[in-house]
Amino acid sequence: MVNCMDKGKKRLFILLGMVSLLVYGAVFGTIWFVMTTASPAVRHIAVTALVAVFVMLILAMTIGLACLVLGLMFGSGAPWMQKTGRGIIELFYPMVLQVGRFFGISKEEIEDSYIKINNQMTVAAGNKFRPEEVLVLAPHCLQNTTCPYKITIDVHNCHRCGRCSIDGLLTIAEDTGVNFVVASGGTFARKFAKEYHPKAIVAIACERDLTSGIKDMNVQHIPVVGVLNERPNGPCHNTSVQLCKVRQAIAYFTEA
Repeated sequence: MVNCMDKGKKRLFILLGMVSLLVYGAVFGTIWFVMTTASPAVRHIAVTALVAVFVMLILAMTIGLACLVLGLMFGSGAPWMQKTGRGIIELFYPMVLQVGRFFGISKEEIEDSYIKINNQMTVAAGNKFRPEEVLVLAPHCLQNTTCPYKITIDVHNCHRCGRCSIDGLLTIAEDTGVNFVVASGGTFARKFAKEYHPKAIVAIACERDLTSGIKDMNVQHIPVVGVLNERPNGPCHNTSVQLCKVRQAIAYFTEA
């Protein structure tokens, strides 16, 4: 199978995670320095407790980060490594954003890296489902703005004129047997997820919405492969998507 999924900058999130680890170390060092001015008895108790907590925290973070790196390098789908890797991503994510901002790295770039890491981990897990258990979730901005037909209620209201990506996505859904819906926002996306009860989701959206959606579905233990939309006219306006990426994302979930 030809791989037309973006490789992205998965290493960006990993590198920022390592920097975050150093930041935590610097914070500990600062606390240590301040505490050395206390009385010997208080210092002994406080330092012992701080060291114990710090060692456990750093050890857990280091092991988690190592599992994430090894999983990405060797494509391990071991459940314990998947769980550890996803846990460390969520732990590091807020600090990674702050570190990235400090180095002038945009939130969008970090979100892109997060999505690519999630996709690789999801694919590595190797979970397979029946087509009807997979939901393709697309944003309303894929529809041409001049189109008069309401497709967020029923995507089959599309008249298949071919002026936007909806026609192609309908064809893919018909060919593969997966469910396909178009949501007008995050609230409706979550509504469709509850309505269809999918066991896996192929989500099409921008970096921000994909990141938010992946986080929501991780809580529910629903695997997601995110496909970024393309925005030649700016965000939320006549966007498009590469159909080969959607087909391949579906194949990750459905082909043995």
